[in-house]
Amino acid sequence: MFGLGADEDAFACAALPSLLPAGLYRFALVPQSTNGNRLALAWALGHYSFSRFKSGDAVKPRAVLAWPADADRGQVLRMARGMMLARDLVNTPANAMGPQELAGAAASLAHEHGALFNVIEGRALVENNFPMIWAVGAGSSRAPRLVEFTWGDRSKPQVTLVGKGVCFDSGGLDIKSSSAMLTMKKDMGGAAAVLG
Repeated sequence: MFGLGADEDAFACAALPSLLPAGLYRFALVPQSTNGNRLALAWALGHYSFSRFKSGDAVKPRAVLAWPADADRGQVLRMARGMMLARDLVNTPANAMGPQELAGAAASLAHEHGALFNVIEGRALVENNFPMIWAVGAGSSRAPRLVEFTWGDRSKPQVTLVGKGVCFDSGGLDIKSSSAMLTMKKDMGGAAAVLG
């Protein structure tokens, strides 16, 4: 038995897949404050693990959720995939997630969805009126980039999403305290979230 309580967030359910033995589970009662989408998304996120650099791990049997009747499976899976992509990008060590790699992740996503894709790289940033992006990245041996992609029907209202994608580099200019170094690889989390 697992209870959320009156004021608990449905995302507390994300702990269940790692706590429960393998088997098929369902939610017998769904609190009025949540719905099947939130419960299914929490369950899906509970299965997340960053395994890019792991090899040979045996796949363990998992606790499986019977889809709640009011859950939109397609929407939940799209949201989970996006959130897991963002987590993978942020969890990738800085030596493997520089400007080129982050731009590559954006290019892959744009290609997958048939989006128009453009990258302005290095000194071309100054020539295209993005001098501050150039200035922030100029201290690194890895050239800074501005990534842009466009998707959708241009006749419809447009939404622009902007995410900060400053990738950590221990070389170049060191103007932060050493304690701030621990979380600097997450500086590109805004771009990761937008890509997700």
